[in-house]
Amino acid sequence: MKKSLLLCLLPLLLLASCHVHVVDTPFLARFENMLYTDIRVEVDGYGSAVIAPGESVTFEIARDDRSYHYEAETHGKSLSGEQIGLVVEWSRTRNISGDSYTTYLITNEDLFFLKMRNTGHHGLHPLYVNYGLTDQTMDDITIPGNGVLYNTGYYKAFTNTRVQANWLDMPSDYTYWEQGHHFNFPWKENQSVTLLNTFKKDAAPEQGFKVESNLVDHRSDEPFGIDAGTPRGNN
Repeated sequence: MKKSLLLCLLPLLLLASCHVHVVDTPFLARFENMLYTDIRVEVDGYGSAVIAPGESVTFEIARDDRSYHYEAETHGKSLSGEQIGLVVEWSRTRNISGDSYTTYLITNEDLFFLKMRNTGHHGLHPLYVNYGLTDQTMDDITIPGNGVLYNTGYYKAFTNTRVQANWLDMPSDYTYWEQGHHFNFPWKENQSVTLLNTFKKDAAPEQGFKVESNLVDHRSDEPFGIDAGTPRGNN
């Protein structure tokens, strides 16, 4: 009888001595790239990832951390990997709340991304943006007259922004575009401008343009935030 009683009590004693450990599901920190170039994101303690335009990446964060800090950067680059235009960067700490959070990485309307298509007789080199202004930049790149659409980089947007490029074969001459005359910024987040050059030897030049902006279109059921990057050196 005593032996049977002990056998019956043994499972209860074992159960009482066990501690049930519930593992918390990780917090999901998601980042989405709303821009025109790859963005490298690094979350402290959780590594880094490169996000292609229009894509997203998710980091699994331990809830015990209570918050997470991320840094990110992007810039235009040449075929050889050299920087074009300004470096845009982000740095922010967020508290952990709920199950997940999506951060949309954007630029404000005071920046723009420049694309160029040259079907003219002259190759264009170098490229000046905000020519004549304090924030003038110069990129040692060539836009050949082959009709290919080239991505360049991010630049500051002003009401008097002027883009200018010398003729490769006649450096004393140039083609230029002025905001408000040859093109118009939409003054929206994630804006880009495509400048067109069709200057031929025997025809009047045409300097067309195209503008676009990738506006954030988030899901109605997701917690989210919109973080605008700033040019390096302006933080």
